[in-house]
Amino acid sequence: MEVYLTILNVLIEVYSGRNLNDVLIQYMNQENFPKIKNITYGILRNYFSINYSIDKLVKHINLQLRIILQIGIFELKFSNKPNYAVINDLVNFSFDLIENEKIKNFINGVLREYLRQVEQLESEIEKDYSLKYNIPNWIITKLKKQDKANYLNYLNGFNYHPAFGLRINLRKINQKDYLLKLDEVNLKYKLLKNKICLFKPTKVTELPLFNEGFISIQDIAAQSSIDILTKHKIKFKYVLDACSAPGGKTCQILENINCEVIALDIDETRLNKVNDNLNRLNLKAETKLGDASNKLWWNKKLFDLIIADVPCSASGTIKRNPDIKINRLEKDIINFVETQRKIILNLWDTLSSNGFLLYITCSIFKEENQDNIEWLKDNLEQFKLIEQLQIIPTEYNDSLFYALIQKGD
Repeated sequence: MEVYLTILNVLIEVYSGRNLNDVLIQYMNQENFPKIKNITYGILRNYFSINYSIDKLVKHINLQLRIILQIGIFELKFSNKPNYAVINDLVNFSFDLIENEKIKNFINGVLREYLRQVEQLESEIEKDYSLKYNIPNWIITKLKKQDKANYLNYLNGFNYHPAFGLRINLRKINQKDYLLKLDEVNLKYKLLKNKICLFKPTKVTELPLFNEGFISIQDIAAQSSIDILTKHKIKFKYVLDACSAPGGKTCQILENINCEVIALDIDETRLNKVNDNLNRLNLKAETKLGDASNKLWWNKKLFDLIIADVPCSASGTIKRNPDIKINRLEKDIINFVETQRKIILNLWDTLSSNGFLLYITCSIFKEENQDNIEWLKDNLEQFKLIEQLQIIPTEYNDSLFYALIQKGD
C-alpha cells in the first residue's frame, strides 16, 4: 500500500503544477521506486484517455478518489496483474486511506463498471485524437495549423517510450570497438545516422565503460550540434555554452574540438551537474553561475561560437516529461518567447564579428523556433541565417529545433 500512497502524493503535487522529476527525486531511495515511477509515468502518459473513462463512469469526484481510479484503470489496462488483484488492492488501499465503507464500495463499483464498459470506452477514445494520442487539443490544433503534413507524425512520435541514446567519446574509443562492447554484454542497439540508440533503458552501471568516461547518455536529436557545426566547417576556439546544464553540449564540444569553453547556467544546482559530467569524462571547462540575459558574468572577451540552448516550453520532450502536456498552457509560450529574445539580444553583443551562434530549443512550436528566428533577423544587425532544422519526434528521438546564425555581412 505504500507504493499507492507515494503515487497518490506524487500526482497531487504534479497536478498542483510541480515538475514531475523534481517531485519523484524525493522518493528515489524507496525500495519500490521503479514501480512507483512506472505507474506515475504511465498515468500521465495516458492522462486524457484515463480521465475520459473516469468521467464517463462518475459525475462528481474529488482529486484523491480520481487518482485512486487513475491508478486502477492504468493497472487494469496496462499491467499484467490480474484484474481481481488490482481491484482488491485498490479497494483495500482506499479503505485504509479514508476508513469509510462507502468509499470502499465506490472504488469497487467504478472499477468493475469500467471492465464492463471497457470495449465501448476504447472505441470512443479511438475516435478522438486528443484521447487516442493523449495530447491536449490546443497542442494538436497548433501542430495541425503550422505543419499539416507532419502533425500526425508528431502525435505518433510522442507516444513512444523515451529512447536511450548513447554518445561515444571518439577520442577514447571508436564506434566499432564500442559496439563490440555492447555485443559482449548483450545490449541490443540500433544505429541511426551513425548514432547509437539502445532498444531499452539500461542502468548506467550496466553500460560498458560508462564510469571510465567513454560514453554518455544523450538523446540522439540532442547530439546534432556537432553534426551541424561540422557540416558547415565552423572553426572556433573560444565557446560559450549559454544555458549549459546538465552539460551534454559542453562535453560533446570538448570531446570533438580543441577549444576553450565557458559553461554558463543560472541555477547553481544544475551547474553542479555540469561539473559532475565534466569530471566523469575528464574534461575541462570554466563553469560560471550567471544569467544569459545580462552581462554581469562576462569578462568582455568575444566568443567565436555561442551555443544558446534557450529556456523553452520543452514541448518536444513530452514523452520524456509527460507532465508538460498537463501543466503547460498555450499562454505560457509567449513568456518563453520573450525570455528567448532577451537572451539572444544580450548574447549577440558577446559574439565576435563573423562568429556563430547556434540557437537550440526542445520545442515544437513555431513561435519559439522559426518565428523567433524571423524576429531576430529583423532586430539584430549583421544577422545571417545559415541553416535551420526542426527534428520531428520518432521512436528514437525527441523533437528539437536548431538554427545556425552567423554575425557578419
